Amino acid sequence: MGEAQSAIEVFPTPSPPGLRPHEKIIEAAYVKDKMGERMKQDDIKSGSLEHAEHLLGMLRGYRQAQVLMTCTESGVFEALAGHGRSAAVLAAALALDPDALRRLLDAAVALGLLERAEDIYSNAPATAVCLASDGDNYLGHLFRRESAFYERWGRLPEAIRTGHRPEPNRAMEDTGDWVRNFEYALYDLARLYGPAVAEALDLASDRPWRVLDVGGGHGGYSIALARRSPLLTAVVFDLPPVIDVTQEIVAATEVADRVRLRAGDFLVDDLGRDYDAALLFGVLVSESTDRRLALLRRVHAALKPGGLLVLREFAPENDGTAPAEALLFDLQMLLSTGAGGVLKRTTLTAELEATGFSTLEIRPLPLPTSRPLWLARRG
Repeated sequence: MGEAQSAIEVFPTPSPPGLRPHEKIIEAAYVKDKMGERMKQDDIKSGSLEHAEHLLGMLRGYRQAQVLMTCTESGVFEALAGHGRSAAVLAAALALDPDALRRLLDAAVALGLLERAEDIYSNAPATAVCLASDGDNYLGHLFRRESAFYERWGRLPEAIRTGHRPEPNRAMEDTGDWVRNFEYALYDLARLYGPAVAEALDLASDRPWRVLDVGGGHGGYSIALARRSPLLTAVVFDLPPVIDVTQEIVAATEVADRVRLRAGDFLVDDLGRDYDAALLFGVLVSESTDRRLALLRRVHAALKPGGLLVLREFAPENDGTAPAEALLFDLQMLLSTGAGGVLKRTTLTAELEATGFSTLEIRPLPLPTSRPLWLARRG
């Protein structure tokens, strides 16, 4: 069947009497064009709807995030640990408005965060594991800290306009509980990722290791390394207010005798000497070029000849292509630091070479949103 004939059959148009053969052909072509135009318009409408739905889903993602954070902050998941409760009983226990809480709980059910049987709400599997009770998979500190980052991201237009971290974002860190909450939030992630990092790094377990964890904060990665390598000792080096928190965390582990703490400024105070390996996790990304180079030189001096430097960085290619997580984290650094940002691969490589490191290796981690390990040796 020809296209013109098909077009006439799909969109029948009565021919005026006495129409000549060539005029019928012209009419068929006209009908075909009209059909194609209508199909094109339908395709555009369908595509536009898909585009709109995609953008609207992205735009309104904050609603889901707020339901998750509000349930966490208000203690819903922890109050439901191990047993279900009605909205009325839960509201009384948490001193919340019963009707407003019911609406929040129903939204959480719709998002798969909670389950409901008649009027009894209980935790879904994911929240039961990660948000209901303390343990190796607990992420409650991190989710509570995300509320502060949520507030910071609301000032992204200002940061893009000025090119600087908004002052209220800096001022948030002046509150008395900021350091403790921040370190416990990062420790949630370290407990989750630490074993994979230790396995990927694969330090020999049959020989002693002296590890320097520079800016190691919570100490979670040193803890993970010490658990995997029984002859390893680590020194976590960070600012005094941070080390106060690290002491709490390390003291609660079985490797406290092999994870030691040292308070100081890593650009001023002595880091020590003759370490077999040094960790720089999440440190360079927060620093200016001059401070990065100064820190790398100091770490170089602290390592033995041939000592191992381990970084965790996104370090995407220079063409600007990178996983969305890396580019969003770059914006996070704009909002949270005075001069930080995700380093391009060539920048990181050049700075390592300029400070005496060589033999660079990138070692991926078996984690969906995690930065890879970058391994270099002191020359």
